[in-house]
Amino acid sequence: MVEGQDRVAEAFEALQKVLIEEREQLNDPTVAELFRMLGNERLRLVEWMIGEVQKLAAIWRDGKEPDQTNTRKIKHAGERRPKGKSLPQSFYRPLILKALAEMGGRGRAKEVLERVFELAKLHLSPVDLEFVSSLSEERWSNRVRWERFNMINDGLLRSDSPQGIWELTEAGWREAKRLMTDEAAKEGDEV
Repeated sequence: MVEGQDRVAEAFEALQKVLIEEREQLNDPTVAELFRMLGNERLRLVEWMIGEVQKLAAIWRDGKEPDQTNTRKIKHAGERRPKGKSLPQSFYRPLILKALAEMGGRGRAKEVLERVFELAKLHLSPVDLEFVSSLSEERWSNRVRWERFNMINDGLLRSDSPQGIWELTEAGWREAKRLMTDEAAKEGDEV
């Protein structure tokens, strides 16, 4: 019986992994914008499925539903966020540059997002951590992805990198080095 339970737990993990990978692909700003224009609900469905699989896995593992008190609020369609309560999209550009420079100029989208979150987390407000219901993604993450899109247009990130990979161009490297030099100089002035 234990072996069967382990196989079910492994199946839940595998399903969650596949759904999360699908969400990452669908969250690419270009793909997300296309789906939004076409009215496609696939991303919302994938996000819902992830939540349901997590609930089922918890029920299977613990024999009861998980506590819902710590879930983040999902913003309802039509609700506007209070103006000035979240970080502007441009805030994330230097963080993306720094994260990629630390990774040698290239990184998987998930790893870059994780590093940007670590760099930004002290500045994030509750509004930044809310889910944008139209995309089933936290606001800060959506803004990072859109800033990446702008950075590609500005020539700082490569447009021809493989899917799921973010990569600095030569101009991006120069900008990252300039930012890091400015940070080092600022830290030297404070000492």
